Amino acid sequence: MSDQDGRGSDDGPVAGAPDFFARVIESVPVGVIGYRGPDHVVVGANRAARAFFDDRPGIVGRPIREVYPEIIGQNVWEYQERVRTTGEPFSAHEWRMVVDGPDGPVERFVDFDLVPVREPDGSVSGVACSFQDVTEGVIDRRELAVQAAELRERYRSAQDTVLALQRSLLPGRLPVLPGFRLAARYLVAAAEQAAGGDWFDVIPVDGRIVAVVGDVVGHGAAASAVMGQLRAMLTEYLLDGDDLAVVLSRLDRFASRNPGARAATVCLAMLDPDDGSMRYACAGHPPPLVAHPDGSTEQLAAPVGVPLGVAGPQPRAETVHLSPGDLLVCYSDGLVERADEPLSEGVGKLATVTTTAVLQGAPSLAEATAADRVAELIMERMTRDGYVDDVTLLVVEVTGRAAKELHADLPAEPGRLAELRESLRAWLDDLGASDQDVVAIELAVLEAAANVVEHAYPDSEGRMVVEGTVDGDGRVYLTVSDTGRWREAGADPGTRGRGLLMMRGSMDSVDVEIGEDGTTVLLDRQLSNAPILGPGSVAQHASSPGGPGSTRAKLAVSLERSDEPRLVVAGPVDISTVTSLRGQLWSAARGGALPLTVDLSGVTHLASAGIALLFEFVEDTATGGREVRLVAPGGCPARSAMAVSGLDQVASVEAC
Repeated sequence: MSDQDGRGSDDGPVAGAPDFFARVIESVPVGVIGYRGPDHVVVGANRAARAFFDDRPGIVGRPIREVYPEIIGQNVWEYQERVRTTGEPFSAHEWRMVVDGPDGPVERFVDFDLVPVREPDGSVSGVACSFQDVTEGVIDRRELAVQAAELRERYRSAQDTVLALQRSLLPGRLPVLPGFRLAARYLVAAAEQAAGGDWFDVIPVDGRIVAVVGDVVGHGAAASAVMGQLRAMLTEYLLDGDDLAVVLSRLDRFASRNPGARAATVCLAMLDPDDGSMRYACAGHPPPLVAHPDGSTEQLAAPVGVPLGVAGPQPRAETVHLSPGDLLVCYSDGLVERADEPLSEGVGKLATVTTTAVLQGAPSLAEATAADRVAELIMERMTRDGYVDDVTLLVVEVTGRAAKELHADLPAEPGRLAELRESLRAWLDDLGASDQDVVAIELAVLEAAANVVEHAYPDSEGRMVVEGTVDGDGRVYLTVSDTGRWREAGADPGTRGRGLLMMRGSMDSVDVEIGEDGTTVLLDRQLSNAPILGPGSVAQHASSPGGPGSTRAKLAVSLERSDEPRLVVAGPVDISTVTSLRGQLWSAARGGALPLTVDLSGVTHLASAGIALLFEFVEDTATGGREVRLVAPGGCPARSAMAVSGLDQVASVEAC
């Protein structure tokens, strides 16, 4: 019985007045929701729980699958069922969930606890869930992490011992290939914290590509060394033009003579962009998973084949066909194997997680390719509850698109450089070029174009033609041509010679062909994207507002006045904008009377004309005893241009 002050007696299942206690639960800021039976029928939810799901009507008395269908495939319902069937509670911290809102999917992070609800006889009749929305705290922390470059650097340094050997043996770059998008993830075995024996690779072979995932038994330096040997031999065999079954047979003979390579496993998948065919073969390795654009998945049959170097049936190759939009998911067993689960359960979970990643994604990954988005969500969701072996994941997206050619025929005028920049960037984006490649190629091509504008037609008007192609190995070839004249660089490296130096520093090769009918500059560079080795997110590599993903085409300069003024520069600094910037530099420094900080973080393109201006400004202000401090974070276009020109050797350059 309850007394008037609401304390009541302790002889019931819940102490206190039931009505008052119900109001307490309704008022707490933590979400509370209860489910009953094998269908997890909702028996009640407090105000915070209902608000989290945008107060959906009629939730009581309905199975959770009907009330909140989006949780299927996000591992929430699965853990609820585990708690009901095992009677063991489960807790999660900062769990990413995508919830359907009135304006579309909403990404949230929650801390939650699932506990069994028991009857008087001890049997479990339902599950109680309490959770707290911690999205704001997670987002705040991530924003601070992005801004705190120094802290990130310290964290990376702390991981160097673990990742150094991996990065020396695993491919540091993935090729950018016509018809495909690639993404790779690698995590070191959590228990070992030492370089492991997993490896992956993507090898172009005569217009086709071969996706490779392998696993050497063991961990540590010895396993990594064997992995490096197998990877090198496999590449050689593939480039010899052998069929996949022959390649694995040769690799098997190599492994049989090297004790450390015995029982290693490998999966090969050769994709032909012309007809969509894919031949694959596995030596003791899990076969790939294929995900279709509609979310359906297909676990490919495992062709007979034992691990390398052991007695048993030799691998045979199978052939399937992929269509545009399909995703090939290759992985090591560390992704799906758990000590307390059968392998079939891990493979089934991978299929479910992949379906959700294909159909739903996450708002923060909206700008990523399908391959990157799916790879990140698979790796995140499959390793949430830990992993004991190395985890390797390679995702190949079949785009079915032939590579376009670039052709721009423009008047040789300074005002047309912005138009050329946008055409070039759009072409590179369509190819899937990385930010690093875009910055380098844009710098080189616009330097060559600027040379045409400045020097090719001193006495008349003329045109410039820029053309670009990409081959089956992902190498781009560009030409910048004119019908004017070539002006040789002077003895002073501070003038024209610096532009050619910057072109050579940005491209793999640069040649200049000079003839009676004009000049052609030929440039080429191998395109590539970086895999993510260790903890990390593709969102951390997204373009900044002033980076290569920006479409800003105009120079913007603002001055923050103080005893040491700061000039913030954004947009392109080239021959069309350098005159304006020169005046604003000297005005901000009051003719050299004040020290000046020049923030170039938002500069989208720093041409040789801009480099020459900065050299001049730094030298002239130093003569007057005043310091100029340049700000350019690592990896931004301005920092890259300063590195290839040598400006960072004569000026004070800081990251922030």
